[in-house]
Order: sequence, then C-alpha cells, then structure tokens
Amino acid sequence: MASPTSISEQSPEWARCLAACLGALGIGAVLLFAVMIAVDPYDTGRFGLFGIDGVDDRNTQTATASRARDPQFDSAVIGNSTAQLLNPTDLSLATGLRFVQLYLTGGSAREQLAVLDFFLRNHSRVGALVFVTDPFWCGHQRVPPRPGEFPDWLYGNSSIGYAARLLSWPAIEHVAQRISIGLGWRRRNDPDGFFSYEDIWLPGTFRDTNRPRDPVPAAVDANRNNFPEIALLDDVVKRLPDSVSVVLVVPPTFHTVIAKPGTPAAAEREACNAALQRVVAGRPHSNFINYRVENALTRDIANFADYIHYRPAIASRMVEGIAASVKLGAAAKIDF
Repeated sequence: MASPTSISEQSPEWARCLAACLGALGIGAVLLFAVMIAVDPYDTGRFGLFGIDGVDDRNTQTATASRARDPQFDSAVIGNSTAQLLNPTDLSLATGLRFVQLYLTGGSAREQLAVLDFFLRNHSRVGALVFVTDPFWCGHQRVPPRPGEFPDWLYGNSSIGYAARLLSWPAIEHVAQRISIGLGWRRRNDPDGFFSYEDIWLPGTFRDTNRPRDPVPAAVDANRNNFPEIALLDDVVKRLPDSVSVVLVVPPTFHTVIAKPGTPAAAEREACNAALQRVVAGRPHSNFINYRVENALTRDIANFADYIHYRPAIASRMVEGIAASVKLGAAAKIDF
C-alpha cells in the first residue's frame, strides 16, 4: 500500500504553482500597462506610439481632453451645455481663427478652469478664448470638487498621476475604442467637438426643466463683489499675451426666469456682470456680452428647448456677436 504524500512534499509543488500564477499575472499587468501607454486611451498626447487620432466618446468630461490638446485648433469655446450650440465652424469662418468646442456637460467653473489650463499648456499660440459663464460663476464661494465625477487627473500636470489611472476598466474600454479607430472599424468624434442637442431633443418643443440655479446671494453687502471663480479666471487672463482675444458671454435664458429690476437677485446679477466686464476691460479685441436680457428673442418660446438651452436662431446671433467682438473688441455692435 502506497504511503500518502506528506504536506512537506506537497508544499514545493503548490509554491511553484502559486509563483507561476503570480508571475503570469504580473507579466500580464506589465503587458497591459505597456499597451495602455502605447495607445494613450484618452488621447491626451502624454503617451501614445501608434499615431491614432481622436476618441469615440460622448462623455464630455473625458472626451474634451483629446480636443483640448489638438494642434489643428488655436481658439476655444469653454463652458457647460449652455455653450454647446455655439458652432466652432461658424466662428472659425467668421474670424479666420480655428475654433474647437470644449463644453463640459454640467461642468462647474472649477472644471472649466481645469480645461482652460490644459488647453493653454498644449498650445503655444492662442488666437481667442470664448467663455460662456453660467450663473455658478457668480457664486460668492468656490464650489467644492465633485468627488468621482470629474477626472482631475486627466487634465492635471502629472503624467505619473495620469498613468496611475490607466489600469482600470474605463481606461481599458477607451483603449479598445482607440484601437478600433486606428484600424478603421470605428469613427472618431468630430474633431471640433460640435454636437447639437437639436439632434436628440425634438425641435419646436419646450420642456419645463432646467430652471437656472442661481447661487446663494451674499450674506452681507460687503461680500457682493466677491466672486472667487471670476478672480481665478482674471488671474489667467492677465497672464495671456495681449494678442489673445477673450470674450466673456452670459448665456440667455427664457425671459420668465430673468431677475426683475430692483430685486436682490437683479442686484446680484449686476454685480457679477460688472466683475466679468472688469476681466476684459481695456483688453484688445476682447469683450463682455450679456445675453441674459428680456427682448423679442428671449420672449419667443420657440427659441428655447428649456429655460437655459437656446435653439439655433439664438445661437447664430450669439456667434455673430462673439465674432464681431474678436475683431473689434468692446466697439463691436451686438445685434441681439
């Protein structure tokens, strides 16, 4: 009768199996990481060896990095979805510059500033910057970061911080998308980033949603002129060469949600507009345009998809005003 194998005799076998498994996993992880570096899943320009252009990604939080570093553009529109309908092709034709659309769906001022910083780091020459400033730019306190919602690591300075995020399921999915683009199996997003919500929202209808979320008023009058997000934007603009046109735009809303003159809300809005105007005051080929006014355009419900998302009839007029401001600065005639 054969004697049973002792534990001491089994241990070397299990140790070798475990070491082989761990070694295979380690080699697999190294190879996967090498593929990630070679493909650069978010097309940030930090890595990438295969020359694949663009991404196929409808998440503006991640897709914007690819467009923001694209060298074929020298000018940008930055904002949240209230900037989305400004067509960069129309702006390019009207100004002779090369505009890219860098809107972030639901993006806060803090996140828009991160995109601006990324754009500037990737462009040694900038023609013009258009900022569409929604009401949260008027906050008297900085909006805290939204943990897990915005990929700060994607737009930050650290390549190591970016690389550390590449071994994840979302990054692997983006690698597959990028490889498919490189092989011609998949189309990339439009390079200039334009995507009209008219394509998904039924034209001619108005949805009773998205009322403007104006920030909390100043607790005391002394704080009414304190706008920390605008102060940060002002710091960036002051460091730009005078050759860079800067146009700050307050987007329109349906007329029923515009603050009535003489109310505290109107005083808050006026103070914020004044702060925005000071950012570009005296700057060549730059302007501040307040489109949040009551007129025939904003009283016509057919010009809005909801309270804050305007339709092409308004967007085209805004493009004309922005283009005129890039050319003529504060002397531009704004027909709205």
